[in-house]
Amino acid sequence: NNQRHSNNDARRPPKTFMPTNGASRTSRKELLDLIGNNPGGHLDESSRFKFETKLRAYANTPNVDPSDVLFAIGSSVYGTNISFPVQEQTNGSKPSDEEEKETNIIIDFDYMKAFMKDVFLSYGVKPVHAETCSEVLIEADRRGIDSHGFGRLKPIYCDRMDQGILWPDKPIDVIKQTDTTALVDGNLGLGLYIGPHCMQMAIDKAKKHGVGFVVVQNSTHYGIAGYYATMATDAGCIGLSGTNARPSIAPTFGVEPMLGE
Repeated sequence: NNQRHSNNDARRPPKTFMPTNGASRTSRKELLDLIGNNPGGHLDESSRFKFETKLRAYANTPNVDPSDVLFAIGSSVYGTNISFPVQEQTNGSKPSDEEEKETNIIIDFDYMKAFMKDVFLSYGVKPVHAETCSEVLIEADRRGIDSHGFGRLKPIYCDRMDQGILWPDKPIDVIKQTDTTALVDGNLGLGLYIGPHCMQMAIDKAKKHGVGFVVVQNSTHYGIAGYYATMATDAGCIGLSGTNARPSIAPTFGVEPMLGE
């Protein structure tokens, strides 16, 4: 059984708590250390409980900032919601709906990348591959391609590793190759490290022989195709990258989805 948590855990709704007036000795650093020292803690019941307890205590810290990213992590990763009372404005009125919508939480790209790397490491991905995987994903966010960045970490990669659809640390095998071509087997590993490996092979062949084509079988979702084309242009080459995809678009005048996107 490759599941890392039970179905009951997957269906459990996030818990919501209101801060109390009691003083707290939990510091922000304690929570950050808890995440950093155990990046896979959200998959463990006892670790989730420990994080929940400390987060609730931190919420009681005087003058704590409700927009602190730790509360967002608690909600989205650990399933613990801290519901702060609505603060009144100086005129005694509550913020309008539009004003509440304008409240954004800004998370630094480096922080997001480090978090994703820790998650990959917790699944058994090799450090060098975890670094590559997190870099491919965060580059999508840097370019404004939100559909293929941080938001895909759980549903596309973590969930599929949990389900045994893809694997965290499979070898990359070269089935056959010539000076300018290669056929590679990804063995259903993470496409996020298979893709960069194969594009680098193509670049090396092109640098030596003028052109390089590498085809991969048994790979998995590899993020944004533009990442790999950019690898080539950064190396002074012309880069092309493409992949198959599930049918999701109907042809012109068609009804049934037949084309990938």
